[in-house]
Amino acid sequence: MLEATVSNKINSYTSHFIRPEGTLLIVLLVVAFLPVLLVDIPAMADYPNHLARMSILMRAGTPEAHPYYEAAWAPYPNLAMDLVVPFAGRLIGIELASKLFYLVSQMLVVSGAMAVGAAAQGRVILSGFVASLFLYAMPFAFGFVNFEFGLGIVLWSIAVWIWLAERPLPLRLAIHAVFVMVLYISHLFALGLYGIVVGLYELSRWPDHIENWKRTILLVAGMAAPVVAVGALALAYGGKVGGEGTEWALSAKLLALVQVNGFSRYTSSAVTVVLVILSYLAVKHRMVAVSRVGCWIGFGLLCLFIVMPFRVADTAFVDGRVLLALVLILPAFVTIKRPQGSRGTLLVALAFGAGLANSGIAIWAQLSCGSEYRALMTAFDAIPMGSRILTGQNGLPDDPPTNLLLYPMYNAAALAVVTRNALMPTLFTYPGKQPVRPRPEVANLTVPQGGPIPMSELEAYAAGALPPVEAAYAAHWTRDFDYLLVIAPERSPPRHGNLELIAEGKQFKFYRIRKLVDADRKSG
Repeated sequence: MLEATVSNKINSYTSHFIRPEGTLLIVLLVVAFLPVLLVDIPAMADYPNHLARMSILMRAGTPEAHPYYEAAWAPYPNLAMDLVVPFAGRLIGIELASKLFYLVSQMLVVSGAMAVGAAAQGRVILSGFVASLFLYAMPFAFGFVNFEFGLGIVLWSIAVWIWLAERPLPLRLAIHAVFVMVLYISHLFALGLYGIVVGLYELSRWPDHIENWKRTILLVAGMAAPVVAVGALALAYGGKVGGEGTEWALSAKLLALVQVNGFSRYTSSAVTVVLVILSYLAVKHRMVAVSRVGCWIGFGLLCLFIVMPFRVADTAFVDGRVLLALVLILPAFVTIKRPQGSRGTLLVALAFGAGLANSGIAIWAQLSCGSEYRALMTAFDAIPMGSRILTGQNGLPDDPPTNLLLYPMYNAAALAVVTRNALMPTLFTYPGKQPVRPRPEVANLTVPQGGPIPMSELEAYAAGALPPVEAAYAAHWTRDFDYLLVIAPERSPPRHGNLELIAEGKQFKFYRIRKLVDADRKSG
């Protein structure tokens, strides 16, 4: 009986892909995965930083240990990549292991969204289309890899919770406890999203809970128990997750509404307009129906998005992650009538074209930024091992920058941490987030997280100005660092005369910092 049921469901899901819209979805998914497959190192703001951390962890405790950084393990709620990639890196190389982890994260998001659709209504096409469209949304394109992996697990966890809705309570709670532990290790915010969505799902079934209130009490207690356990684990190790900075910003809400493409604001805006038009037409012609569960989850996550700060515990783009979760989950509870005639063909063509254009921009961005990475790594190959590299930037230190193609360069100096055992002062070493810390002898030259310093400020520090606390590591940068990587370089050279240009690309210039004795020798 069970085998027949499973076989029927598999045949039902497979039949979706035989239809024309299923074939189009397969094409969109193939194109959506191409950006990662076409480059050796995916071009994203945080990715070089993650790659450097993986290299440090892989070599920790060996004769090849990094001279400036060391492992600092604790049960942090952000360790998915850190636990898997260093081990795999010993077998296949750290670059390939990191890239495969990112690719698996993408696959988890797409398959997880489709799994929720299959569990909720037995439909996967709409969920798969939306997931492929948002695969390079800002949080993903910026390189929040642990979050992407965690969100993929969240989607699968929700699907399993729905699938087991009518199964014995002990089985549901046991599997729930396993998912809570996995999500805690993967990403704390992903765990929070899972708890909220599952809670909203159960609230949507409130008539059943009223009729069987004793079972409901057991359900709530069983759902809360593993969360309390991981919370106690966090408190036992200091209870610190990141920093203390919290910021609510209306501008961040507006940015999150057009986050579909993290490499181009223009593409994001254009695709968002197309999606709004498609949604309007679908509603106008009564082609859309949202289930009661979908209404609960959609309204609940929308309210959370509105009240959620942009930055929580010094973690940015938090509200945008809520909206992204809403976009990936809600289609599972939406039914769309198959459009007929020329109107239907036009709507499908618009959706398909938007998906291809969005992935096409991601491909172009990866290839473009990938060439910059290659040029920079060639320059790194010529510098001594153990060099110290500072990153500066022309213009304002916007995060993210107006030109999103500059963003993958913000942490590009971290590539030298991998290949040349370099010191990069802004390598992610936040206690409570990453299991890596600088060695005591160079701690004064580092900061737990940060970005490029404007060149105007670096020039002021070189002239004797005192930097703010967050930039104290750069107070004596001409003395303490060996190289300066300048992002968004100007045509004219920096005013500071001790900089010798040794490499450049479209988005960077790489300088050697000549020490005073070198400068005097040259002038003599």
